[in-house]
Amino acid sequence: MLISKFNNENIENAIQEMENRYSLIFPEEYRIFLQKYNGGKTPDTVFRLKGISSDIQGFYGLGKADCNYNISMLENTPLFLDVIHNNLFPVAINSLGDHLLIGLSGDNTGKIYFCYHDMPTKNRELSSSLSAFLSCCGSQKIGHIRTIEERIADMERMGKGNKITEEKLKCWQKEIDEYSQIKQEKVILKV
Repeated sequence: MLISKFNNENIENAIQEMENRYSLIFPEEYRIFLQKYNGGKTPDTVFRLKGISSDIQGFYGLGKADCNYNISMLENTPLFLDVIHNNLFPVAINSLGDHLLIGLSGDNTGKIYFCYHDMPTKNRELSSSLSAFLSCCGSQKIGHIRTIEERIADMERMGKGNKITEEKLKCWQKEIDEYSQIKQEKVILKV
């Protein structure tokens, strides 16, 4: 799996602060993942396990992680409080708002679960560990990012030049800016 990691400066302090705040201990493999990557964006990443097919938009980070994937944005939500109460922790999100969770204690320590956004109490076990789960994920390397000019030419070629609006141009530019900042690397966990 490929990831564009977040800022992991002072990550150990952020990990300890989160563990202390909720009286939990992250599984060793997840702690290593946070120390090395602190979550990250995962464009064009998918998995198929135990009858569930999904994309993964990104893994949550702590501290100085991207604001859209910072675990702090979830902390006061019913989902977060419910999963913490059930000894689980949200680690990633897909494009539909479904979450991947990691088990924190007992027999579920380190296991990865899928949590549908509309059925938050029916978590489905996907994998026995984070590394086993990651090995089942596939990512596409971001290649050429089409320019606005290329996109306009494609729309005109398809006879849809009249659908190009200022809003569409702004959206394209935002996407180009975001994707040009992504630096993907292969996730490697060594315990």
